[in-house]
Amino acid sequence: MHRGLKNLYLIFIFFALFAQSSFSDIIKVDGKTQKVGVTKFSELFIDDQSHFSYEDVSENTFGDNFKSSNSTAVSSKTPRETIWLRFNIVNSSNTTFSGKLEIPIVWLNKVEVYLRTPSKDANRTFDTLKLSDIKEVNARSFFIPLEMSALQSSTIYIKAQGVNKMAFAPKLYSLEKAESRTIYIAMLNGALIGILLVIFLYNLSNYLTLKDKNYLFYLYYLVGLLFLVGTYYGYNIQLLWDSSYEFNENIYYPIVAFNFLTALLLSRNFLKVESQSAKIDKYLLILAGLSVLLGIFGLIFGSCNSSAYATLIFTLVNFIFLVSISAISIKQNISGSGYFLLAWLFLSVGNLVLIGLVLGFIKYSDLVYDIYAVLVVLNILMISFAMVERIRDEESQCEFKVQKEHEVASKLNISKKELRELNEKLQRKLARQEKELETKSKESQMLSNKDEVTKLYNKSKLEEILTNELHRAKRYDYEFSVIVANIDGMKEINDTHGYEVGNSVMKEMGELFIRHIRYLDTVGRWSDNEYLIICPQTGGKHAFTAAEHLQSYVERNKFFFIGKATASFGVTDCQPDDTLQELLKRAYEALAKAKEGGKNRVEIL
Repeated sequence: MHRGLKNLYLIFIFFALFAQSSFSDIIKVDGKTQKVGVTKFSELFIDDQSHFSYEDVSENTFGDNFKSSNSTAVSSKTPRETIWLRFNIVNSSNTTFSGKLEIPIVWLNKVEVYLRTPSKDANRTFDTLKLSDIKEVNARSFFIPLEMSALQSSTIYIKAQGVNKMAFAPKLYSLEKAESRTIYIAMLNGALIGILLVIFLYNLSNYLTLKDKNYLFYLYYLVGLLFLVGTYYGYNIQLLWDSSYEFNENIYYPIVAFNFLTALLLSRNFLKVESQSAKIDKYLLILAGLSVLLGIFGLIFGSCNSSAYATLIFTLVNFIFLVSISAISIKQNISGSGYFLLAWLFLSVGNLVLIGLVLGFIKYSDLVYDIYAVLVVLNILMISFAMVERIRDEESQCEFKVQKEHEVASKLNISKKELRELNEKLQRKLARQEKELETKSKESQMLSNKDEVTKLYNKSKLEEILTNELHRAKRYDYEFSVIVANIDGMKEINDTHGYEVGNSVMKEMGELFIRHIRYLDTVGRWSDNEYLIICPQTGGKHAFTAAEHLQSYVERNKFFFIGKATASFGVTDCQPDDTLQELLKRAYEALAKAKEGGKNRVEIL
């Protein structure tokens, strides 16, 4: 009997409390409450000038300003206006209700929540608790703890302000369901970040391995997309911006502009726009420049209607352009362009939905809000598929070329004799070509210091060094010597083995001389089969000894193609009145004497 009177008393207070309100329904909660969209149970008041406080709107005389929302979500009409929601809630169970009020952070800058309950004090009619002082922020939502005693009834006021236009759809959960909702949000954000990071690291590895610019531009695009999605879903607030919602709104448009820029540059490189169509490439570069200007505009003016509408228009133009060049690339049979077309179609739908939410054209719902993540994942998967298709096509082309070469070789079915004859013809042709090339390259060789075959100094450089040594000898009265080395039987080597083998012998011989002369000596190729060695500060006898050592090294050396080879050496030292011609004449006379004496020997004059 006593309990029944108590319940009757509470019901009387409840109806007395809300008699002046025009609520069409009351939210009843208990321990089994799963998910309640409070907007459709609420009354709405939009404060265009953000003038009124809670004390103002909670007055009984203010009640007529609230109108039924009749919607699952509400949106602001202009930036920075204030939305007030109020709704009645009653704990219909005989136990304490513990739950959470979720307010998704869909471009909100400031949220205040007040709980108004009947006062137990006879001198006060109502008690008010500012719930937002104990709010919990979890990435993309405010979660505000709410606790009500058994059979308690209350009115909740929500005040929301946005940097830009905002979408607004609070929801009420029991504590258990709120935890499930928190886990879902964490899993969605974690999965999205994880997919983006995995694809980023995979393509970073591909770029470091293949050095393909397509992967580099894709990495830039993924970085922009990571920040864009982070701004949209709120994890940038937790991880980067330190809960600065206003900065999160203001940085959104520069991030969108960077995303446009990287998408254009990626498409330009992957679809080969520059080489395929100079006119389209010109328009693409203009759009890239406009992307930079859009980012600067958004950074300067922040989140405002102008930024939002400029971004909407640019999004339409940008994605129409990207879809168009992808379709053109399909006609041009550019590998991977079909996947690119799908990628930009997915992302264009996602971005249009996103901007539609920002501008209030699309009403907020969890499904609409979360579908953007699916479209982003589809976008990056399509681009990744395009990269894989490009690699497979290139591999297929290489395999096709190899297969064709094998088919050609099998069809020829040339015998050994025919192959030898063909080889001899090719060698003779190569020999003629080498002579022609040598004739044509002599002029260019004179301009350089190095011989193309031996990589030693050429005749022009050796003459320069000899001239300097002669001047020095006459001025400072010091001695130096020269050695002329000639490979014995070079003509026979060329005739027998070919000029390529002869060049190989010349190169090996030069390398042998380099290894066994002093560091201050100079060796170079003087003619087709002759070397000149200049020995500063060296008399004839010492130069003769050095030449004998070289002759011995040559005789003992085993050359790669021909095995053994010998060389003859002519040595002379510089006389006080020598000219360059006289010095070289004596060296050649000494060389001739060595040849006449049986080759493979050293003579001095």
